[in-house]
Amino acid sequence: MMSVMPTWTILGGGYQSYLKGDYRAAYKEWMPLAELGDAEAQYNIGVLFDEGAGVDQDLVAAADWYHRAGEQGFMDAQTNLGIMYYHGQGIDRNHQEASKWFRMAADQGDPEARRYLDLMSSD
Repeated sequence: MMSVMPTWTILGGGYQSYLKGDYRAAYKEWMPLAELGDAEAQYNIGVLFDEGAGVDQDLVAAADWYHRAGEQGFMDAQTNLGIMYYHGQGIDRNHQEASKWFRMAADQGDPEARRYLDLMSSD
């Protein structure tokens, strides 16, 4: 019987690099996995572009990577993408899209997404 390696094990080297502040090394370790469709790696690449950590800050690229991970149900990516739509960062401001992504994340239990939904309902 073949076992599947947990994602955290695959991404572990990238996390170690990230925690040490070696963002370029984290990028190099995560990008091949992100390109293969790993949602957690896609989210992590989005964070690097969002923060400009180890790469030039590129909010358009960050939104793209968050979208890829969010489509696969990765909660943190959904929240971050909702925030980008809410504020119009890297993508056009769109509260309907923001609400859609916040709802997906809130349904998985993300308290930040829930706070944004509450904020939007009071606008």
